[in-house]
Amino acid sequence: MCSWDSLTITEQTLIRRAMAQNPLAGTIQASGMALRWAGAEDAPPPRSYSETEQRELVPRLGAVVVGLADRGLVSVQEAEGRFPAASDPAVTGGQLHAVLADPANWLWNPNSSCRFYLATPDAVREQWGNEAYPTADVSGLPTWDELSITQREVLVCAAEASGMLTGPFGIWEDPPGDLSDAERLDWVDRQLTPLVPFVRAGWIEVQHHPDADSDAFTVIPIGSLRSALADPSIRYEGDGWGVGVGCTFTFAGLATWRGGWSHAWGSRLNVD
Repeated sequence: MCSWDSLTITEQTLIRRAMAQNPLAGTIQASGMALRWAGAEDAPPPRSYSETEQRELVPRLGAVVVGLADRGLVSVQEAEGRFPAASDPAVTGGQLHAVLADPANWLWNPNSSCRFYLATPDAVREQWGNEAYPTADVSGLPTWDELSITQREVLVCAAEASGMLTGPFGIWEDPPGDLSDAERLDWVDRQLTPLVPFVRAGWIEVQHHPDADSDAFTVIPIGSLRSALADPSIRYEGDGWGVGVGCTFTFAGLATWRGGWSHAWGSRLNVD
């Protein structure tokens, strides 16, 4: 088996998703984020791929999956139930090529059943688990108990699948409606205080998700966080799930989180 570092960023992304048994849908967006976080020349701009761009990338990503499947590193499974199961059949041969050629299987859709997902043999997981999910040395960082409550809330938010800061399912309250513009900015500044150092360190990426019916997003750079979070149309004050401002760990942030904070958080969850 080759080394992890000899794999391309796209191959590494596909194998990571296979280790987690992630759906095929959404994989192109995940590949774009990985390219951007790695500083690759062919990385997309600080936003999601458009539907047109995703469709154009389907043949390229499909060819990478086929190559990995031919090497026995990943497989495409067809879910027979709501969740992946060991009994799910692998898609092979002509059917595999047909599944990978259909953009509908790659594009995230809230109404899609996401029948197809990526998987990987246990041997691949054992060989590359540490390289795919590295941990960083956090000996110079504050311990979990030394972090403020608001810092912990932001870190847990970034670690969660939803990762919403604002909106009806976000961890942050909306500013009161009777604030002046200056008072609103002061409110936003207080909310941003625990988040900004993590963004500046490159550990957390902040994204604006404008639509519940798509996976479109735009990255909010650190210099625009204040104005963006003060804008009611960006914060979003409706009832739709996944709309508003969210945050997610970059690979560097995930390594730092795994280096110690995640264990401390998990230990607290397991206390009777």
